[in-house]
Amino acid sequence: MHRKNILKHKSGRFLALFLCTALLCTACGTDRENTTDTNREEITGTDAPQASDSGTSTDPKTDETPGESSTGHDGTPDSSAPTNDTSVSSEKSNLRIEMHKEENNKTTENGTVYFYKSCEYPIVSMDGNMEAAENINADIRARVDSANADTQVEDWADEMIASVTENDADYAPLAYSESLTFKTIRADSSIISFTITYGSFSGGAHDNYITHGVNYNAKTGELLSFSDLSDDPPAFREDTLAYNQKLAETDAYSIRMFSSDDITNGTLESVLYADDAWYLSPSGLIFISNPYALGPYVAGTIEFIIPYSDLSDMGFKESYAYSGRFVLKLQYGETYPGQDNSSAPNTDYTYAYDLNGDGLEDSISLYREYIANEDDIYETHPHLVINDVDFIEKDETIREPLTTFISTWAEPVLYDLDADDDYVELMFVSGELEGGDYIYYSHFYRYTKEGTLEYAGKVKGDANDPSVDTSVLVES
Repeated sequence: MHRKNILKHKSGRFLALFLCTALLCTACGTDRENTTDTNREEITGTDAPQASDSGTSTDPKTDETPGESSTGHDGTPDSSAPTNDTSVSSEKSNLRIEMHKEENNKTTENGTVYFYKSCEYPIVSMDGNMEAAENINADIRARVDSANADTQVEDWADEMIASVTENDADYAPLAYSESLTFKTIRADSSIISFTITYGSFSGGAHDNYITHGVNYNAKTGELLSFSDLSDDPPAFREDTLAYNQKLAETDAYSIRMFSSDDITNGTLESVLYADDAWYLSPSGLIFISNPYALGPYVAGTIEFIIPYSDLSDMGFKESYAYSGRFVLKLQYGETYPGQDNSSAPNTDYTYAYDLNGDGLEDSISLYREYIANEDDIYETHPHLVINDVDFIEKDETIREPLTTFISTWAEPVLYDLDADDDYVELMFVSGELEGGDYIYYSHFYRYTKEGTLEYAGKVKGDANDPSVDTSVLVES
C-alpha cells in the first residue's frame, strides 16, 4: 500500500485568549525509606517490524498490555485510579516494562494531608540482554534517587503547616506536592524512550512542571545523545534546526512564543538542543520547549515534531528508524474575526495522507473558528474537514463528540490500528471524569472508501503510549 504523509504549512493564527493550558501535573520524588511500592503494571514491547514498499512505516502486529498512570488536575496522585492486573505476552517480544509507583504522604494530627509525594517509574527487562536492561534501570534509578534527595518543597510544606498550626489549628491547608512521572513513548528492539515530567505545587496560582526526554539504545542500554542520531552530527543538527525554525515561523507556533527574535538569536536552538529536550516517538523526533522557555505558562509545553520521513533525508541513522505502527500527531489551526473563512482549511495546518487505502491522498484539516456575537463574546465553531467536507456540519451522528474534542483541544493523531487493513484512523485523546477520577480515553474514527466518517470505538488510556492495548475497541 503506497502512502505518503505530508504536513502542508499554511498561514494561520492562534487567539491567545483561547489557548488551552496544558496543565501536566508532575514532578519530584519521595523519601526512599518512607516509600512503598503501591502499583505495578507490566507492558510488552515488540521487535517484529514489517517493511513498507512506500518508504514509510507500517505497523507490526503487536501484543500489548494496558497501562496508564493517573493524577488529578492539581498533580495529586490518584490512589483510586484503576490498576492493570492483566498482561498479554508476545512470542516475538523480549522486552517488558513494568511500572512501579511509590507514594508518601504527610498529614496533620487530625489526618489532613498537607504534603504528598509520588513517583512512577519503569523497570525494564529484556530476555537475553540482561546487561542492557541493567544499564537502563541503573540510569532510571539514579534519576529517581536524585529527585528523592531534593526535599525543598517538603521542607516548605513543613514550615507552612507549622505556621498554620500556631495560628489556627482548625485551618485546612492546601496541600503541597511533588511528583515524578515516567511515560513510555517508544519501546522496540532499537530504541526505548521515555518522557519524565517533574512537577510541584507550593502555593500560588498554579502548579509548575517541566518535561524531559530520555532515550536509550535498546541493544546496549546506553543513554543516547543527540550526536548519536547521525553519522554526521553537525549537518544533522543544522538540518533539524532549519526545520524547527520554519515550524517556529508559522502562526501555530509564533502565537505561543514570546518573540519571533528567539527563532534566529540562538534562544530556540539553546532550548531545543539541550541534552534532555528531545525524544524519539512513533511520530518522529520531538523537541520540547517547557513553559517559560520559549513561551508563557499558558502556552503549555510546545513540541516541535520532525516526522521520520523527513529525518531520513537529513542523515538520521537507519538503525534507529521506527518500524512500528504508523502514528502522527496533528495540530489544530485557528481562524479569527476578519479572516477570510472561505479558505479556512488552507489557513491552518493541513495534512495529506491516504486514510482509506484507495491510493489517493486525503486532505485533513482541524481548526476552530472564532466568531464574535452581538455582545462581542466569542463563540467557538469547530471544524473537521476531510477532502473539502466538513463532517461536523454534515454528520449529526458524530457532531457532538467531534465538537467536544476539537473545542476542548483533545489531542488529534493519525493512528494505524490494524496494519492488515486499508485504513489509518483519526484518533482523539481526551480525558473524562469517572467517579471523581480523571481518566484518559482514545477515540477512533475511520474515513471509509465511500467518503463517510464512522466512529470505530475507544480504548482506555492514551494510545500514544505503547503500553495501551488497542486490540479490542469498545463502542459507545
